[in-house]
Amino acid sequence: MSLGPRPTSAPALQLLLLLSLLLTVLGPSAARETDSMGIERYLELRCTCVKTTSGVNLGNIQNLKVTRAGPHCSKVEVIAKLKNGKEVCLDPEAPRVRKIVQKMLKSDELAA
Repeated sequence: MSLGPRPTSAPALQLLLLLSLLLTVLGPSAARETDSMGIERYLELRCTCVKTTSGVNLGNIQNLKVTRAGPHCSKVEVIAKLKNGKEVCLDPEAPRVRKIVQKMLKSDELAA
């Protein structure tokens, strides 16, 4: 009994190698985003927020990021970065969060 590769396994291995190269070229399930300092980072093409909260003290919010619905996620996501460094997902349907987002969008329009 021979322990070497069987003659029929070479084409299968070549096919697997080509398939893995093709999948590598197509890229991971991530999209590139450039931040304000020009640094590219990768975002997963899936929803970021699994669990949301309906409110947080406004004085604790350092930064707010709103991600629109798209191919990566079917819902709007609002992520608040708190002064203590934690990130919290806010419920975009909560009335208080809607007001915060509307004010933020208006200030962005005025700045542009």
